[in-house]
Amino acid sequence: MPTNVFPAAPKGHRDPRLVVRKMALLNAPHMKPLTEFARKIAEERKAEVPLFDPASGGINAKVLLLLESPGPKSVAGNGSGLISLDNDDQTAVNGFTAMAEAGLSRQVSLNWNVVPWYLSGHAPTPADLRAAIPYLVELLRMLKSLKAVVVLGTPAGTGWNLSGKGHGLKVFNAPHPSPQSINRDRATRWPQLVEAFRQAAAAIA
Repeated sequence: MPTNVFPAAPKGHRDPRLVVRKMALLNAPHMKPLTEFARKIAEERKAEVPLFDPASGGINAKVLLLLESPGPKSVAGNGSGLISLDNDDQTAVNGFTAMAEAGLSRQVSLNWNVVPWYLSGHAPTPADLRAAIPYLVELLRMLKSLKAVVVLGTPAGTGWNLSGKGHGLKVFNAPHPSPQSINRDRATRWPQLVEAFRQAAAAIA
């Protein structure tokens, strides 16, 4: 895995050269099955599905960070086209910063959404979550090295519960890293976010 796809600071995708380097890795061994999976979802749903970030553990990930649905800066044309902590938005900044504070390595982690297609400005509905669950279950079967899941926010938690829970994994719940979530009670919610990442790191140590 090239180290030049892991920037030292948030909002790395402001540099288009970083996105180009990542796109060149979409068919690397750790990424190809996930790239094909995301494209299959896009075809089946006839929807915009941002791709998995090559700056991750990919198919060998030990920790899955599960959010609710893609943000605008993950969508091709408006952003990077990747589900990434390097996107140019505050949710990604919070995730990047909390992971670094917790000591959870991006090289063993994978970011994804319980609803993987772009919803264009609205939170996942119950129907969205039900439609997405088979894809989450399929992803979990693909990630043979997975040991832990960090479930971020209420919709992700609902989706996780609908997926059948468990799956033999350690599960840690935390607030969604969006500013709307964290800033509601930062003194409480930020430590909860960092602690969930810290516990996930300890679970795979």
